Amino acid sequence: MKLQLIDVLILLAYLATMIFIGFYMRKKARENKESYLMGGKTLPWYMLGLSDASDMFDISGTMWMVALCFVYGLKS
Repeated sequence: MKLQLIDVLILLAYLATMIFIGFYMRKKARENKESYLMGGKTLPWYMLGLSDASDMFDISGTMWMVALCFVYGLKS
């Protein structure tokens, strides 16, 4: 696969943006635990709910459901 110059520039811009956002958010998250875990209590309830629900779509949630189906079966 041969990348063109524009491809490399887009990748570098993306990586630089992600690094900048990471450093910016790190400063905000270091204020206290509440700022890190609960967004400083400034997020509305539906955003917290969506954040919690999206947690279950990762691989650990999937593995947990597969394990429950294996242990208890699909009929129960």
